[in-house]
Amino acid sequence: MQHTGALVSSYMTPSVRTIARTARLAEAHAVLREHAISALVVTADDEAVGVLSRTDLLRVGRVSASGRREAPLLELPDADVASAMSSPVAAVAPGATLREAAREMLQRRVHRLVVRDGRGRLAGVVSTRDLMAAVRDRKVAATLGDFMTAPMLSVDALDTVAHATDLLQEARVAGVVVLEDGRAVGLFTQTEALQARELPAATPVEDVMNYALVCLDRDMTVHRAAANALATRARRIVVVDHRRACGVVTGLDFARVLVASDGAARP
Repeated sequence: MQHTGALVSSYMTPSVRTIARTARLAEAHAVLREHAISALVVTADDEAVGVLSRTDLLRVGRVSASGRREAPLLELPDADVASAMSSPVAAVAPGATLREAAREMLQRRVHRLVVRDGRGRLAGVVSTRDLMAAVRDRKVAATLGDFMTAPMLSVDALDTVAHATDLLQEARVAGVVVLEDGRAVGLFTQTEALQARELPAATPVEDVMNYALVCLDRDMTVHRAAANALATRARRIVVVDHRRACGVVTGLDFARVLVASDGAARP
């Protein structure tokens, strides 16, 4: 059985989507959308020089669209990837433990680390989804209530997409829960914001939100919750108590599970 002392090499994704630093931002957005991924490793002369994520696209898109009457939600400038990427690259070695990788993600507040081999070459990427797999395999017995983020960030279904997108940026989160009368009815994430980028900024969130919710009881063990999230490709779990949303668990919360684990697991 794998455990939290397992190495990054055991869980990382060896295939990495890359993009040249000279590529245009619109091209990068198209690649992210086509492959349903959240970030690209930016390269120059076959070296990883940065990462371009949805967060970066939202940041530059909101700045470009602001200040104009009846502007669209986002407007990607006609600029190259290098102008918006995050650099230097947050990296880890294949021989590092998953717990070390989780700690690094938490310190940097990032959902992925580039994996470099002993010669500095790009060997893969390890993400919070890989950490979910480790929590699942380890059968960590803590509950969602032990690690959920509460109070959770939320918006009302009738709030504007501009308000929701600004909240994503201000709070440095990838998604918020959409509520109606106190109950979770959807999600508004960076994906929905980018998909709605040409819509008026005053568009209601309910017009573009994602209805694919994963709601799990706060007493469910984190390893079963991780298995659920991996099977459904969910990036966040809405935690409920007597059918009322009371918190949220994201990839970084699963990183906290690994960092806090004392190695105890169910037989």
